[in-house]
Amino acid sequence: MHIDIGEISFHYQLAGQGPGLVLIHGFSDNLGMWYEQIPEFSKRCQVLAYDFRGHGRTRSPEGRISMDMHADDLAALLEALGMERPVVAGYSMGGRIALEFALKHPRAVAGLVMANMGVAGRNYQMSGQQAELTGRHIKMVLRLCETGDVAAIAEELVSKSLSREFQVDRPDVSRRYRDLKMENDPKHYTAVMEAMLETMASPPDLSRVACPVLLIAGEYDPFMNPEILDEMERKMAAELKILPSGHASAIEAPEAFNRAVLDFVERVQNGP
Repeated sequence: MHIDIGEISFHYQLAGQGPGLVLIHGFSDNLGMWYEQIPEFSKRCQVLAYDFRGHGRTRSPEGRISMDMHADDLAALLEALGMERPVVAGYSMGGRIALEFALKHPRAVAGLVMANMGVAGRNYQMSGQQAELTGRHIKMVLRLCETGDVAAIAEELVSKSLSREFQVDRPDVSRRYRDLKMENDPKHYTAVMEAMLETMASPPDLSRVACPVLLIAGEYDPFMNPEILDEMERKMAAELKILPSGHASAIEAPEAFNRAVLDFVERVQNGP
């Protein structure tokens, strides 16, 4: 479905009844990445998944993109759909968008799930090997974004998002994830990456988050940084779940991911 709000035509999917739950995909993904989540979540929640600005089938103008714009986009979408105080869950860059939304619109969110924040979390002093991997990955993605080679972008990102063991054991899922990424038009990618890099240089005040928070991390995520997780967990009084997966926990460990999110939604709705 599409809904026109201002200069943007949002592509979204709305399913189920119950407490509201918003799903925000990651960089170079689209709402199709939630194929293991929407059928399960919609049994107990009203689920909204959408393609954010510059991704999927959402149509938006070219030009500068910022996290602030992403947060306002979500606020406008929720208002247009009449969805009040949902739990907002984001994966990777989507987690950073969810965080920005919670900071800018604190009364509009009941709870926050940030999964696999990794590079999108904060620009910490990393270990030598991790810093080298992260820096090389970002430079590679930026270079590929400039070429517009969507197949090469998809290959680079999938190779880092799924653990090597999973890619070998489940080539069908790996191929599906790669194909999903290739559905996107990469013309907005450079602007989207620049927005993420801006936030890494100027991280937000996590102590301002006023709602319950669930952090999800992958045990084998090459971008997971214990320092990032420790500070986020402490400053937001967050709950932390470590899942047996690489960066894309929702795809690699869907049952554990779904259970963690649904349990959190139930706790948020029922109170302490």
